[in-house]
Amino acid sequence: MMDEQEALEIVNEAIFQKEGRKLKDIEELIFIGAFQNLTYGKIAENSDYDEQHIKNKGATFWNLLSEALGEKVSKKNFLGALERRKSCSGKSSISLSSNKSLPPELTTEINIPKKPDFVGREEAIAHLNTLITSRNAKIIGIYGKGGIGKTTLAREYLQIQKLKILELNVGMDTEYITSVKSWGKRQIKQQFKQQAEEKFIDMLEQLKYLLQNEKEKVGILIDNVETALDEKGKFKQEHRDYIELITRVLNHPTVNAITLITCREEINEAKLSFIESYPLPELSELAWQEFFSIFEININTLALGEIHKAYGGNALAMKVITHPIKTYYGGSLEDYWLDNKQFLLKGQIKDLIASQFDRLFEHDRHAYNLLCRLGIYPYREIPRVQKIGLSCLLWDVKKSETMQVIESLQRRYLIEFEAGEYWLHPVIRAESLTRLDALDNTLLLMKKEIDKLFAGEEKIQYFLEWLREVTLLDSDFTPLDFRAFYLCLEYVYSFGIFEQYEFLELASFFGIPSIEEIGEVFWDFITSTDVSKIDEEMKVVYEIHEYLLYDFLMDKRLYDILELGRCSSFDPKNYLASQIDYLTGDGQYIDLELKQALQKLKSELPDPNQKEELFDAWWKTNSKNWAEKLRKIMIEYREIGHDWQFNWHDRLLLEEYYHANVLLLYCLYYCDYHLTDSVRNKIKDELLLPKNFGYAPPLLRG
Repeated sequence: MMDEQEALEIVNEAIFQKEGRKLKDIEELIFIGAFQNLTYGKIAENSDYDEQHIKNKGATFWNLLSEALGEKVSKKNFLGALERRKSCSGKSSISLSSNKSLPPELTTEINIPKKPDFVGREEAIAHLNTLITSRNAKIIGIYGKGGIGKTTLAREYLQIQKLKILELNVGMDTEYITSVKSWGKRQIKQQFKQQAEEKFIDMLEQLKYLLQNEKEKVGILIDNVETALDEKGKFKQEHRDYIELITRVLNHPTVNAITLITCREEINEAKLSFIESYPLPELSELAWQEFFSIFEININTLALGEIHKAYGGNALAMKVITHPIKTYYGGSLEDYWLDNKQFLLKGQIKDLIASQFDRLFEHDRHAYNLLCRLGIYPYREIPRVQKIGLSCLLWDVKKSETMQVIESLQRRYLIEFEAGEYWLHPVIRAESLTRLDALDNTLLLMKKEIDKLFAGEEKIQYFLEWLREVTLLDSDFTPLDFRAFYLCLEYVYSFGIFEQYEFLELASFFGIPSIEEIGEVFWDFITSTDVSKIDEEMKVVYEIHEYLLYDFLMDKRLYDILELGRCSSFDPKNYLASQIDYLTGDGQYIDLELKQALQKLKSELPDPNQKEELFDAWWKTNSKNWAEKLRKIMIEYREIGHDWQFNWHDRLLLEEYYHANVLLLYCLYYCDYHLTDSVRNKIKDELLLPKNFGYAPPLLRG
């Protein structure tokens, strides 16, 4: 007659061959209860589950076991099927959880068996082994987004090491989380053949004693811990027993066990700071190639790189799409991608991503809102965004709490980040857009939040008012076109935030050439009659009235001269005079009074062609005064050259303001979602304006 342990091992073997795993805790609970001829009600009474949940899980389990055994079985007739399985196998006992012949210590030489569903994890296995054998880690947290392969890796590592495995599956449903007490009692009874202590603390001490005296090293897997955590990554009050299990038992130095914990977010418990963290990276494109090759899918296509990037190397996605590629596309990855690249979220993949969003919605509403709002950015045009791109989407969060919200997404691996830049994987972005209502309103609120960067910053508000007034000209350019150009001009020459050679995106949105291009193109423009000789990309320049282009050029050149005027020395010595001659020459569009003022200023310069040393001596003594005269001329005649006296804090805000507005413009011009023209025009009309325009700042009055 087959005993309970023998039957359990045969079932574990059958399930393992079909699913690549042992029985889950609740499946084992149902099977042992059935073996003992208990009703579902009695099984529920002896555990922490309600009867209906046990019945539902029972129905699923018997269907799974039927598939694994190859014949229909139920709660009443499974023993006969197990006896037949035993006879066919010729084995009286098959143990997946122990091997008496193995040494108690872990091996440092790892031979990973080739399995079609386990590829590309050689480095991960080696990393776990290093943490355990070289750094004496007893508990490792394997972290990563859903479907990346955390549980598969943990099980594979423990099996490779041929450890006696105890598995604690926390569960995916918050209403049915496995209690530590019931799990501990079950292990003591089934694995160690002892009667468990009734009191929780006594039971933990008993389990610790048994693990201390276990001859074989034990591998413990605690799976899906995120279900027991709150929004801050801490164990919920009703699940604090997990902390007791980990600290009192599993981390005890004399316990002959290692523990692997899988979780979609990092555990944030001070008492558990000893847990070694291992963020599991995505599978490489090479691993995807290897996997698809096993299933005879054609990988000689650019589509492989695109689909790998779209799904972020997710292991589950890789496995899920294999069936339709083989079944409906004859193994052609390219044909599958051609038909499906616009529909990333389907079936199991959609369910997985949706469950992560749903959990976030339940536990951290601010982080959920941010994740959804981040979908507005066109990541094909701007692959990554700076922190300000996240901050300006948190209009309903206190400034002091914004980093906490961002870290909530980082801890859950729902946002990618590196070197201070952030982005979403395409599948995450696709889900975020389906959940984001009122896209128009989102961009309006983003614009409002960007403008709030300068709230209470009076000097910067003066600057924006100057920007508004200096660009109120009647021309083919809109006031916004001018604001964009002069903003960039000041960022380069007055603030030093950008270098002259840097291409400024903000001005380019409005067809305005970059600052350096204006100087290069203008000469060709006024001297050439053959338009075809000028580069194709500069055709926009011909649409600009000649006098307007000269205005841009003149202001840029004046800043160039002012910049040199502040230098202690430069070559060639006649550069300043030649630049003034260029601006004031015949045929140039220049105000007569400005021309006379510049020529007078030029006359003060010594002739460098006579004696350069005399010029250098004069320059060292008079350059600052000469440059200040030039600056006053620029202010009087061109309204540029103001000394804004911005400090480090002001410059930091100005830089954030620039980058935030660039992101906003990318949303307006490159969005792949519907945005009404009225909202797009409203944002453009109000871009780069002071908070309350209409007043004249003191430095501009008179």
